[in-house]
Amino acid sequence: MTQYFVAGGVYLDFDGNEHFTLLAPHHEEPPFLMINGVRQYFGRLSQQAHLYRVEPDYTLSLVAPSSQALAWGIKAPERVTLDQEALKKLQAVMN
Repeated sequence: MTQYFVAGGVYLDFDGNEHFTLLAPHHEEPPFLMINGVRQYFGRLSQQAHLYRVEPDYTLSLVAPSSQALAWGIKAPERVTLDQEALKKLQAVMN
């Protein structure tokens, strides 16, 4: 069974509101998706966000929090239910 991983965390928007955001190359682009492993995460992404496993119901489970992201104030919830926009982006990149 293929396992999918994404990077993300709770960030503040310009108005100071907190939102869970999947890490992507650019704002409107699909999120980074890693398959069956975490090497890519630790090599490139661990400074900016936390690692999450995509569950069969498309919720996210925390796998590895980034100590550097935590130091920058990026929160790492244990379980995340994505909003509709993020869910559509994730499903599109998975397909």
